[in-house]
Amino acid sequence: MADVNMPKLSDTMEEGTVLGWRKQDGDQVKKGDVIAEIESDKASFEIEAEADGVLDIVVDEGKAVPVGELIAKIGAAGDKKAEQSKQEEPSAEEKPQAEEKPREEPQADEKPAEQRAPAPSAAPKDLPAERGGDGRVKASPIAARLAAEMGVDLGSLKGSGPEGRIVKEDVMTAAEKSKGRAGARQAEARPRPSGPEIEVEEPTRQQATIARRMTQSKQTVPHFYVTVEARVDEAVRLRQQLKETVPGADKVTMTDMLVRACALALRKFPEVNASWNEGRFERKRSINIGLAVPPPPEKGMGLMVPVVHDADRKDLVEISIESRQVIERARSGKPQPGDLEGGTFSISNLGMYGVDEFNAIINPPESGILAVGAIKDAAVVEDGSLAVGKVMRMTLSVDHRVFYGQQAALFMAEVKRLLENPVALVVPPTEG
Repeated sequence: MADVNMPKLSDTMEEGTVLGWRKQDGDQVKKGDVIAEIESDKASFEIEAEADGVLDIVVDEGKAVPVGELIAKIGAAGDKKAEQSKQEEPSAEEKPQAEEKPREEPQADEKPAEQRAPAPSAAPKDLPAERGGDGRVKASPIAARLAAEMGVDLGSLKGSGPEGRIVKEDVMTAAEKSKGRAGARQAEARPRPSGPEIEVEEPTRQQATIARRMTQSKQTVPHFYVTVEARVDEAVRLRQQLKETVPGADKVTMTDMLVRACALALRKFPEVNASWNEGRFERKRSINIGLAVPPPPEKGMGLMVPVVHDADRKDLVEISIESRQVIERARSGKPQPGDLEGGTFSISNLGMYGVDEFNAIINPPESGILAVGAIKDAAVVEDGSLAVGKVMRMTLSVDHRVFYGQQAALFMAEVKRLLENPVALVVPPTEG
């Protein structure tokens, strides 16, 4: 029997939540089948079966589980039945004694007790996993336990599992319907409030983690900000030329050019590519740039930061391809190991939403994040005359413990220089 444990997806992940099981308890699964959706502190992702067999769910949906802890097993059908039979077999203390009185036969107008569906309030808490040929209800152990806890009458349900077996989803659906009917009756009887209505929504684990980490960052990291305005006419033209002439460059974006420019600037100013850890500086040898992106609409509010690793060692086309890949994997819930970890510097580009300028919050343990505004046509001075040019404002948020105003200004000047002279961005990378 193969164990399915809570995976560790990022360097900060300590526990995950089972958002939902894609397969039901007792289902036959094959290697590679998606069996569950897991939420970590940075994203939600899918996990796949690593073996063929019958799925034995150990952890219920919505439960937070430490990394490495067992959440399910996959084994042969006989393994699960044997385990259930062993659990159902009464212990020596529970077996009836020899001197126990024989069971009385029921009266003609009474049904045998074993054939009567138990009342919800009297449902036992340890119902057998399956009930077969004697006519009693067949249900999985989880479904039986949930029914007892939630007051759901198993006898009134139609099972959707194998051979009509009642599974957890059947019980949850019935409980939600019952709760909805009760809530509707209460709403009808309850007078409407005179003031505005308030909808309270619990955050997801990812949202709660973002709130905690950003609050911690603003409270413990001494931020300061440096803003520059860059002329990006040449960068816009070069991007168009690349799309038309260079194979694979048709999807190069301004964000890709920013990643390349920041990577080259970080190589020149390694003090920016550093962290403050327990009173010491940590200079990072790798330049890994995180891209702050929103999740897909169906995932609701949140933030993901997929990472382009060794960005200074990749050319513009390689950065473009890799950034699209890591973003798509993160947004689809299928990130690979490393996609969401190891960042040393981040970029947040809200220019595509029409934002002119903003200040971003540093993503610890990094010491800097670049906030990028929209490209706009503006009046500029060229050779003493007014002209129309394309400008873009960028603001660097700095951890003042790690580097200071001068280094921040020099770093931003280098990023600006590279964007205003973008030919340097297409020069093949060299070993640093």
